[in-house]
Amino acid sequence: MNRFSLLLALTCALSACNGQQNDAKKVKKDIETTLKEHTPGTIATSAAGYYMKAKIDGKDWEATSMMPIKGIDRAIGYSDNGDYISIPGIVMPRQEGYKITLGESYGVDINMKDKSFVDKDGNVILLDKQVGKVEVTKRDGDWLEGKFYFTAYSSKSDKKIQVTEGSFRTK
Repeated sequence: MNRFSLLLALTCALSACNGQQNDAKKVKKDIETTLKEHTPGTIATSAAGYYMKAKIDGKDWEATSMMPIKGIDRAIGYSDNGDYISIPGIVMPRQEGYKITLGESYGVDINMKDKSFVDKDGNVILLDKQVGKVEVTKRDGDWLEGKFYFTAYSSKSDKKIQVTEGSFRTK
């Protein structure tokens, strides 16, 4: 193979890789746009603003956007891939030290985009039971901070998720 042929082959290969990279970037942008359309009113998280973090089955999880709590009585955090955690019962004027026991009266809503939570018929396995706690740890002006932990499980299968070291800030 002469140098010209080799150069031509490398140029074509690099162009193909660049095209795949551009396609991947477009798919990522399309996913982000779709998530934004389905979660109107969310606010981007930051170290000094809204945040929600936890360990899910021992792995770090962090929300990239959150819904303000005004009128919804929940702290809801969304990740870029569509996962979310919704913590109930924290509507203002909850004060520091206020605790909620999760279960029958207060239910967590959690959705993880994980293929292991889809049954053989293609239906998402509902995690309809949970045990755990939520505590408001700080109230500073409009900001409300807290911590949480829970185990969510299904009454119809053996699936469960353990959420530990959860924390949030919202207003």
